[in-house]
Amino acid sequence: MRLDEYAAYDGIGLATLLAKGEVTPHDLGRCVTEGVAALNPQLNAVVELYEDAIAVLPHAAGAAPFHGLPTLTKDFPIEAGRPAEFGSRLAMGHRARHDAVFWSRLRAGGLLNIGRTASSEFGIAAATETRLYGATRNPWDRTRGVAGSSGGAAAAVAAGMVPFAQGSDGGGSIRTPASFCGVIGLKPSRGRITGSPGANAPLLGIAIAFMLTRSVRDTALLLDLCHGPDAGDGYEITRPAMPYTRAIERAPSGLRVALCTTSWSGYPVDPEIIAAVEATGRQLQSLGHHVETASPDFDYEPYLAAQKVIWAAENAASLPALARILGRPIDETTLGSTVLALHRYGLTVSGAQLVDALEVYDTVTRQVGRFMSGYDLLLTPTCAALPEEIGTYDPSRPGLTVDDVFADLAPKETFSALFNATGLPAISLPLGQSVSGLPIGLQFIANFGGEDILLALARVLEGDLAGKSGAWPARPPLHVGNLSRI
Repeated sequence: MRLDEYAAYDGIGLATLLAKGEVTPHDLGRCVTEGVAALNPQLNAVVELYEDAIAVLPHAAGAAPFHGLPTLTKDFPIEAGRPAEFGSRLAMGHRARHDAVFWSRLRAGGLLNIGRTASSEFGIAAATETRLYGATRNPWDRTRGVAGSSGGAAAAVAAGMVPFAQGSDGGGSIRTPASFCGVIGLKPSRGRITGSPGANAPLLGIAIAFMLTRSVRDTALLLDLCHGPDAGDGYEITRPAMPYTRAIERAPSGLRVALCTTSWSGYPVDPEIIAAVEATGRQLQSLGHHVETASPDFDYEPYLAAQKVIWAAENAASLPALARILGRPIDETTLGSTVLALHRYGLTVSGAQLVDALEVYDTVTRQVGRFMSGYDLLLTPTCAALPEEIGTYDPSRPGLTVDDVFADLAPKETFSALFNATGLPAISLPLGQSVSGLPIGLQFIANFGGEDILLALARVLEGDLAGKSGAWPARPPLHVGNLSRI
């Protein structure tokens, strides 16, 4: 299979070829390897390909429905025995002790992990630029960043190295890189993807793992494969009424959509992004949906203060154990200033402050929930700003305080982190483009457990694509399918 042929398909398209025996997992592994070799020196999206995993890729189709499709996972603990360095010098050499349950489900569905992608350090900064691996660059414009923390995954998918890649989202870390790189990023409802074996839901219920993709049908099938609780989870989300792959076949009608372009943080929203949201609002109206300008009403400052406490407390609790295992200090030699600032603030947080912060989150969740009860969907920008130049928000620049850390996050996570706090499902779709050719992602939010509505509408907006690929048609200049022209 030629690289341009490989890059034309989404995951389901490739899996169909595998099932027919027209290609093998070994063939696709060669395509991934060649694509990474050609483009990664320019993008720095992939930290490592696993030579041992590539060497044993089978010459025949494997388990359905993906039949041995190679993919990439984030530089976090996902698969037992594989490196999990969190993009940090502190964690160099660390390996995952257990399979993540959601990943074992995806592997049982035929996915094969053959490498890891770059992350911001410990997933905190919304810029995938680390002292350990350097900066990941945007395939639409190499001078621009990819947000974070799942920035390597987004860049690899956007560049066609793989049809989809695993990521995780604690404040926008799937959605904001998806927006910056022009791919699809779904953050499922809290509890839809178990955090087992380490947690019911990581980061005190705020973070969740899933995938970044180039097609809605891939997103739906992946969610079908890996959703649901594990034994011992503290709560169980309601199961979907039907498989998501069936739900996307039913175009929704008469949806009540709230449209909001007002920045809750006060960070100014780029006019081109506002225009893209408004254009999509008009498109929804033309499809027969009711769209009105409206926004949830909550007090942003106490919410932001609570976010700082929760993130910092978790960091202060988790880093010392890792440092002890690896025999390294927690200081400027092992951590960038973003993580160090958050950690030091976390050491000052009391138990009472943490309880108070969680109560603020509960209050905001109720306020947003009451607002959403009047709507089927909320439409917002994914990010308030277009992709910035590399180094604009250098996470390792000296002298950062915890307030600086969250000020750096504001351009990217003003609209996204709220839905980690509330647990509502949210998806970023590549529906806009700036005058300069940069992607603009728009975020749709549904009521709790409403992934089916998100995906069904996303499939409508994705439209009837020409050909047999199934993939969203937008393609950046740095793309595996363009190698003959690069």
